[in-house]
Amino acid sequence: MIEVPAFLDLHTHTRYPDKSFFPAKDIEKSALNGGYSDILAMPNSEIIIDDIEALNYAREIDSSLNLNVHRVGALSKHLSGKELVDFKSFIQNGITIFSDDGKSLIEDTLADEAFKIVAELGGAIFQHCEKSCFSNPGDIAPPSNSSELILIPDSEEFEILKRDLELVEKYNTRYHAQHLSSKKSVELIEQAKNKQLPVTAEVTPHHLLINNENLDITNGKYKMYPPIRSEEDRQSLISGLKTGIIDTIATDHAPHPEVTKNIKFKEAARGVVGLESAFPVLYSSNIFTLDELLIFLVDNPREILNNLGYEINEPFHNQWIEGVELFNTKSEYKNSAFENFEVNIKKVDLHV
Repeated sequence: MIEVPAFLDLHTHTRYPDKSFFPAKDIEKSALNGGYSDILAMPNSEIIIDDIEALNYAREIDSSLNLNVHRVGALSKHLSGKELVDFKSFIQNGITIFSDDGKSLIEDTLADEAFKIVAELGGAIFQHCEKSCFSNPGDIAPPSNSSELILIPDSEEFEILKRDLELVEKYNTRYHAQHLSSKKSVELIEQAKNKQLPVTAEVTPHHLLINNENLDITNGKYKMYPPIRSEEDRQSLISGLKTGIIDTIATDHAPHPEVTKNIKFKEAARGVVGLESAFPVLYSSNIFTLDELLIFLVDNPREILNNLGYEINEPFHNQWIEGVELFNTKSEYKNSAFENFEVNIKKVDLHV
């Protein structure tokens, strides 16, 4: 029997608040089944968290769950990258983290303004780095033998990250790089940390454990942003964690119905669920020690949120037992990159 503190995820898409009655309890079930007590909810729900009315609506639903949901405000209204939100009103309501996750803040002048204002107010920017998110979002990392799939080079991530880190240096803005995928990005974060800039970074389990060699593109199971990249990139991400360049492992949990994933890769929605699978697949990989995983899944994410003014309760503990089985998602949305992966640990008393 292994007993560990409950985890905290810095990157969850709750899907609610929305007009389609997404089952919020499914987020609770996924989190508790995976051993998470706390999640940081991205603002790109159907009703975007770009004003206080939407924030309060989301919080009302959050309060009904047996889960601590911490909120992020959008960087721009409607996530459109054209007009900044009222940062001050969010901070007055206890929100200090801002992100257009699902999109990037592309326009340089607007980004400069955002980094300046957020720094002055003591907030933080959590950035999804995707240069062509509005103009030409791609499908898959190179190389690919498919003529219909648009390639996503590492420059998509690298160029926004480089621009952002220059703004961090200019304004001393607290910055967090979301779901890193490439060796070049790890090198940029390392350079920023060597300059002692206020920067942290995350990586997902799927970028740590899967490469794009012989990647199955018969359906949309592995379609996500950023895309799964090369073995060299994967090894760099692992090394980045082990050397302290990357701070946390975050799931980027993104529920999608089967009809949007079990279709042609080109037409599939981007994203995978990950709250239930994260600890079992990471522990079973034997890449990290248990102590390392607790740093990446508990200690560092808690410290990041605490330092940004979010109130984090003491975590409850979960019990896990060792034993080989195939991982299967228990909650409603099963678009996992790790469905039927062999794992050697499972949680006791799953919330099924």
